Amino acid sequence: MAELTNLTDRISHLRDREGSSPVVQGSVREPNQPIAPSRAKLSERRFANDYFIIFVYALLGVAMVTQFALLVWLDVV
Repeated sequence: MAELTNLTDRISHLRDREGSSPVVQGSVREPNQPIAPSRAKLSERRFANDYFIIFVYALLGVAMVTQFALLVWLDVV
């Protein structure tokens, strides 16, 4: 057999073989066939706690409160 030179040649060789996987053959699944039984009904995924974003929002809140306090204090004085 000739030496396969790149990935495209290897994929073509696998497609030409009989009895190979349907994935390699590029067959399309039927429309009514679920992707995976366990993934049929997934609810919306929650994000993990990101402590950096919590810190940034807290810092933003402190900055806004401080600016508001400075504006009020300068308006009074």
